[in-house]
Amino acid sequence: MKKIVSLLFIATALTSCSSDDEVVMPKQSRGSIEMEYNGEKLSFGEKSYNGWIANVEDDTLAYFYTARIDVDDMVFHDIRLDVYLTPEREVEKLEMKFSPMEGKSAWTYQYALEEDPMIYKNIEFDGTWLKADFEGTLYYSPTEDKKGVHLTNGKINVPIKGLDIDWSQW
Repeated sequence: MKKIVSLLFIATALTSCSSDDEVVMPKQSRGSIEMEYNGEKLSFGEKSYNGWIANVEDDTLAYFYTARIDVDDMVFHDIRLDVYLTPEREVEKLEMKFSPMEGKSAWTYQYALEEDPMIYKNIEFDGTWLKADFEGTLYYSPTEDKKGVHLTNGKINVPIKGLDIDWSQW
């Protein structure tokens, strides 16, 4: 009799489960880089991922966070932040690359000049998340005369590891 009741209970439990039940996973925070460029406020983060930069010995030299904003069908802006850490896991240096697409082409601005630097301040790093403010000008080349891009009111709040590509966003 106990076996019949147990089997009846198990059968009832199995039939009450529906394949329509959706398990909703909490959405992972992708972080953001916000700034003003050409009078427009840009917020990067929805389409983002991170990884690491390694040398030929496969040692990690730095971590990166990269993101894209789609403007139109074929027009987008890309940004990348490279984070260099000391052996004590403190932020040693930050470098940024910004590729604004204007028209049908994009230049990558990645050089800060000594006389016109990109300034990073209020840097906080807890081992995974990096927060900082930034402002300054990036140039296409340290030697060419091409006009740089001036970025203002910049805010960084990004994870520098553990963020995979969310292919549903691309």
